[in-house]
Amino acid sequence: MKKLSAILLSLIMILCLFPAGYAAEEALPDMIEYGFVDCGDIKLEYGIYGKTDGEPLLLLPPNGGDMHCFDDSILPEMSKHFKVITVSPRGTGNSGWAEGTMNFETMSDDIVKLLDYLKIDKTKIFGFSDGGNLGIVFTLANQERVESLVVMGSNINTFGTNTFDQIQITYQYIVLCVEAWIKGDDETKIRRDIKGMMVGQPNLTFKDISEIQVPVLNIYGEHDMIQRWHSKMITKSIEGAKELMIVGGGHSTCFEYTDTVINPALLDFYGISY
Repeated sequence: MKKLSAILLSLIMILCLFPAGYAAEEALPDMIEYGFVDCGDIKLEYGIYGKTDGEPLLLLPPNGGDMHCFDDSILPEMSKHFKVITVSPRGTGNSGWAEGTMNFETMSDDIVKLLDYLKIDKTKIFGFSDGGNLGIVFTLANQERVESLVVMGSNINTFGTNTFDQIQITYQYIVLCVEAWIKGDDETKIRRDIKGMMVGQPNLTFKDISEIQVPVLNIYGEHDMIQRWHSKMITKSIEGAKELMIVGGGHSTCFEYTDTVINPALLDFYGISY
């Protein structure tokens, strides 16, 4: 009896250590399809999660990120509601790379080929950082293929990045250019080209993005590396666009608010109860 009482007391003490509403981290859902798309000069890696017959939702990762970037954030929840398509942009993951092709226009063409291959006429898009930039470029060129667009921590030109961060990015790119010239190996050239996308790209104006006519949600952090005036101008420039500033969030650290802010905001935007 004493042992049973001790065990029960221990269980109660363990439960008390966890705050009310505590939940274990959601497990990554099973991938229902995996493959590669022939984009002419490279093979593009993709994966699909969630509901086979659900509405498509394309996730676009940040600079240097691959198809697994959202595994620990929005993917588990979004896969409950959508057919979620993840992709490794050229030069990342197991996708191929071709020198001199790392730009948003080429990557936008890659997305067209991916959607055509999957026989998807129209999709929702969520893009983080450079993924959001790609989403904007893709939408401007292919509005008929976009159901809605959510961008997070995105900019339409380098003037939108905080000056100190842009100086760091440019310095890192110059170092990689020198290193690639000295070594001449593909691995260094890929790193150079990926970093180079943040130097001079994208090169859009607020007038350019005013042409976007699909529903848009613009998310950014209170302490984002993208200047707040720039983020607000993105919202203001697109008719009917909504915005959300994550209080306390930085750039990547916005994902610390996935369960409390991001997922509820996304599902509300998509008209789904959380």
